[in-house]
Amino acid sequence: MTVCVGEIREILERAVPGEALEIPAAFLGDGDVSLVFHGGVLCVDDARCDPEELWVTGRTVTTASPLPVPVRMAFTGEGKGESKGESKGESNGEGDGARVTGVLAVADLGGGRALVFVDGVPDGAELRPGAWVVWEGRVLPLTGRRAVPEVDPGRLDGLGRPLPPVRFRAAGERERDRAPRALLTEHGILTPRPPARRRQGVRLLDSPAVRGWSPIGTPGGENGLSVDYVNPPLRIAGALTALPAAPPYKTVVGGVLLVDTGAFNGSAMGAYVVPDGSGAQPSLFAYGSLGSETGFGPPLFQVRGISAGFGWNSRVRVPSADALGGFPFLIALDNPGEIGADDEEVDPLKVLSELIGGSNPWVRPQEGDLWFAAGLAFDCFETLRGRAMALVQTGSDLTISLLGVAGAQLPTKSDKKIARVEIGIEATLRPTAGELSISAGFTEKTFLIDPNCKLRGGVGMKFWFGEHAQAGDFALILGALPRGRELPARYPKQQPAGITWGVGSTVNITGSAYAAFTPKSLMAGGGLDVTFQSGMLRAWLSARFDALLEWNPFYFDVGLGIRVGVSATIKVWFVKVRISIEVGVSLRVWGPAVGGEATVHLWFISFTIGFGAGRRSGEPALGWGGFQGMLPPPENMVRTTPVTGYTGEGAPATRDGTAPWLVDSGGFTFTADTQAPVSRLYLDRDSTTPVETDETLDILPMRLKDRQSELRVWLSYNGGADSLTDWSRTVLRGSVPNGLWGEQADAPGDGLLPGRILGVRLVSPPVDHGTSTGFIDEKGLSFDPIAPDGNLPLCADEEAPGPVPRRPGGVIGTIARGIDAPGTRTHRAALAEALTGLGAGAGPLDNDLSGYAHAAGTAFTAEPMVVPAG
Repeated sequence: MTVCVGEIREILERAVPGEALEIPAAFLGDGDVSLVFHGGVLCVDDARCDPEELWVTGRTVTTASPLPVPVRMAFTGEGKGESKGESKGESNGEGDGARVTGVLAVADLGGGRALVFVDGVPDGAELRPGAWVVWEGRVLPLTGRRAVPEVDPGRLDGLGRPLPPVRFRAAGERERDRAPRALLTEHGILTPRPPARRRQGVRLLDSPAVRGWSPIGTPGGENGLSVDYVNPPLRIAGALTALPAAPPYKTVVGGVLLVDTGAFNGSAMGAYVVPDGSGAQPSLFAYGSLGSETGFGPPLFQVRGISAGFGWNSRVRVPSADALGGFPFLIALDNPGEIGADDEEVDPLKVLSELIGGSNPWVRPQEGDLWFAAGLAFDCFETLRGRAMALVQTGSDLTISLLGVAGAQLPTKSDKKIARVEIGIEATLRPTAGELSISAGFTEKTFLIDPNCKLRGGVGMKFWFGEHAQAGDFALILGALPRGRELPARYPKQQPAGITWGVGSTVNITGSAYAAFTPKSLMAGGGLDVTFQSGMLRAWLSARFDALLEWNPFYFDVGLGIRVGVSATIKVWFVKVRISIEVGVSLRVWGPAVGGEATVHLWFISFTIGFGAGRRSGEPALGWGGFQGMLPPPENMVRTTPVTGYTGEGAPATRDGTAPWLVDSGGFTFTADTQAPVSRLYLDRDSTTPVETDETLDILPMRLKDRQSELRVWLSYNGGADSLTDWSRTVLRGSVPNGLWGEQADAPGDGLLPGRILGVRLVSPPVDHGTSTGFIDEKGLSFDPIAPDGNLPLCADEEAPGPVPRRPGGVIGTIARGIDAPGTRTHRAALAEALTGLGAGAGPLDNDLSGYAHAAGTAFTAEPMVVPAG
């Protein structure tokens, strides 16, 4: 160390008792100080110093815990402590100019645990320089994560991957590497635990134990409680603990209980998130399952497990299809312990960590959200084994998800399997947003022929509907698209699809495939790589194919290629010489106009021969006919829709309607809109002055710019065209696709142009009732005479001048049965014919009264009154 005693003493003398003191990293030696103190700097709060004895005490934050803990640091100078009879001034050897020969810092973590930092040769230290952890009577060296080792390109494994270089270590170094160590991670300091031993009975631990590594940063007794009961075949494991949370929450209280009786297994897991007092509401969720290895029901379909759960102010992350095999809620249907499995041991805290831990947990607080889940584990025909779950989430976004994993293995009864296929399926409907997505993919457990022959990848579909800005769009994607074939970000993303097969230790086969189908294009392709590696000899074959087909306008681009090579490494004396030979050809054809290029590759030269037309630099412009095919049908292009005040029967025609609308004289509202952006809006038929204007529009597929579009709305009434300028109006604006109406294809905004005029909402002016009824002539007051005249009864006792109406009952039934009977129709037709012969014809008559007969039962409020005929 190059620090002088005087420099240390000067820092300690300037310190104010009870205040913070910072000791620079340069004064702490060249050891692993950053493993104990953050940033390699010791910042001591509530510091108490002795400049003569060269020590300081207080509280500081360590890498083991974010909370300050007691700390004591002492410095040793040259000659200090050699003679106890020397005075303090003499005990420092050469005084302030003497060098500091050692530093010893001890941070007390409580519970018999501590962090120790040693540099140089300090007094009273029995440890060699470095960082150390004292834990339950054990002293372990503290280390950080090792950097990724370098590789030697000349040393390859059987799959052709480079290996680390050969390193010769002394026996002492190997012994130190085998010794147990404590590890500093981003989650704190972890220490290795002794191998777990099964014990019957109940174990109550001060803090939840983590299998393999245990956190030491918090004193025991403050984290929670763990229970582990083993009495074969019964096994119960559980934990209840408190974990830190991000604002606006301060604590997560989570618990897990796992029960296995051999014949049955069950699980219960949940968490309660406590807010920090800033106004946020608490969040909680609970999920439970019950299953068995033997199902219930006929062999056709046997139920092996059920599950259910809910969350309040909580949301579940929906996994992709290829990740469903690791979704904890589905795993719990088969074997809940598998979520936190470690060989034969099951760790409840690992189960809880899988659910709510990490930067992207499966379950997280989400204020205002609510979710429900129900699951089922089943077997079909004793061959297909599956798990399925329905998940409904409401609040910020209504989401309905169906998740499932199903698989089969052959043969079913033998331990030697030749194939295992497990597929995850995920379907999510967002009705409010107008989006449906469906995906399916192989899980990591899938293989064919040999366990080393792995299948991967999946297929995804996405549809947009309703009020979504991309309504009508869709995409079907298989695998991961290669560079140069990218699609808009809204389309589904899939993992690479293909096969990986390591045949023995010498041959490795890798295949890949992709495909995509959208309203605009179809693309597909794939590749095959075969590698042979044996000692210093290596051979390979690589083949590629890809195709692109577009319509509106029509265009194709197809390419294929193959390469074959061999290499050998020859050792001449002390020099290794690598000889490599590779040949290959590739061909690409495109059009129209048709053209292409062929490339020949040799190990010493490559050349390309072009033919035909050059490759397009951009998409050609469409004609009007081609662009018209990209637009919605004419009946949906421009619409007029009544909103309120329509009194006609049925829904009115929205386009080319011939019948006028029957509307309420008290007020009427309707909208007129279009699927194309509007640059000028008129509210009469012949005006040249628009009531609203917007920017000009571009037609990207036709390569046209600065065009005008107009929307005219007027009222046809009594054969004339009336203006609507005095009607109240609200301009309707929205987003339109940049691919149709944009200026350039790569414009920002996720493919949308916002704020464009798309229509208008019109409300009729208020009704003017006037102040008088107006002139009423004699005809308006006239009445129809009744012949012959009769006398109206003046009182109840007055005798009726004619037949008295009666309600005999059954009249409605008689009308319903007879009004449209065949005999009645015949008589009615004969009567009409007779009247016509007498010159009193009523004109064309509707002889079909079936509708009246059906309505007779509800049309009358009471039985009709009748009088005798004649």
